[in-house]
Amino acid sequence: MKRGYADTPEGQIHYYTHGRGEPLLLLHETPRSARSFAPIMRLLGDRFRCFAVDTLGFGCSDPLPAKATMEDLARNMIHFLDAQGIERAHVLGFHTGNKIAAAMAAGHPDRVDKSVLVGMTHSLVVSRRQRDAAIMGIVKKYMTAYRESPDGGHLVRAWAADYGSLAGIWWDPTVMTGRKITDEVLRRQELRMIEMIECRRSIKQIYAMNFGFDMTATLRRIKQPALVIECRVPEEAHLGAQGPKMIKLLRRGELVTLKGAGFDATDARAADIAKATSRFLLDGNSQ
Repeated sequence: MKRGYADTPEGQIHYYTHGRGEPLLLLHETPRSARSFAPIMRLLGDRFRCFAVDTLGFGCSDPLPAKATMEDLARNMIHFLDAQGIERAHVLGFHTGNKIAAAMAAGHPDRVDKSVLVGMTHSLVVSRRQRDAAIMGIVKKYMTAYRESPDGGHLVRAWAADYGSLAGIWWDPTVMTGRKITDEVLRRQELRMIEMIECRRSIKQIYAMNFGFDMTATLRRIKQPALVIECRVPEEAHLGAQGPKMIKLLRRGELVTLKGAGFDATDARAADIAKATSRFLLDGNSQ
């Protein structure tokens, strides 16, 4: 797996690339980076030339521009394709990445072939009001605004809150109380820590961009084939299945449901996501 940087009008984009075949752009969740797609890239590399990017403000890419929108990040990814000399590509996005992927497919139909929109149920709620409420329940800890004080106390409070988030990753009870701890497991936690530090200044802004994104209107504008992969867990059962609702908004949509797939789906369910993605992208009937 190789890595590199691409120059775009909005800043430098860091990326990983692997494989050969039709180009496939991979867009990560928040608060992760392109590293999260390593397992999927290894599985898809035999048939696709994969590009996993750190979106602006994440990983090793340049900062997120002020007042950016999902449509701005979609445009930035088109500029990334330009830098790679790629005229048209498939796009797969997970959580925040599925918003950028959808905006790319809707706003730049001549540059996107097929799109794969992956997410847990809360990420796929088509009603903006209901989706915002579902997401806020998860990200509220990142959205707290402290009243500014001349002595910088508000900055210290924000710093302390970020430390709490980092500590939760470093000493994750679900990991540390596991039946077996390996160096590989701890290495994954270490990478998660690094990712959180890299993006800590962008988290609040990117979630605000999520809240302002009109998923319903965007899905209705997508003309190309799109696959929705809904990751369902028992704790989100109250939201109801959202995949079928998304399919009704898409002109040429397909649905795959993965039960028991959570926030770590790109790792824990990499094989399932790769299998569904490969089948969909290589199926000539969905053209």
